[in-house]
Amino acid sequence: MFNTNVISQVLPAELIRMNENSEIKTFLSQLRKFLPERVIYEAFSALPEDIFDVEDYISVPYLKSDEEIQEFISENGFEDPQNIISFFMEQYMNNLFDIISDVFDDMEERDESGSFMM
Repeated sequence: MFNTNVISQVLPAELIRMNENSEIKTFLSQLRKFLPERVIYEAFSALPEDIFDVEDYISVPYLKSDEEIQEFISENGFEDPQNIISFFMEQYMNNLFDIISDVFDDMEERDESGSFMM
């Protein structure tokens, strides 16, 4: 069982570290209105650290009202952390080829420019 006091202390810093994407931060703040921190912590701590590094790879809905947020949470079963994980991982896996291609393109550019990082 999770110690909710520890989760409350760890969660914000952990999630801020995990994402600099303003759309994700907004979405996360919307989820936090209606979901227990334990659920959010379980889900986000299971995601790859780089999942939010490039905004183009992961998209989240823009929810305008509390009613829309609650409806989205309910329709997607976000009460279960596994469903939050699946929501993000499905997008991540669908874009994995693009992610890898971008990494190789960056490596090629470095090789061509003569800059080599170790």
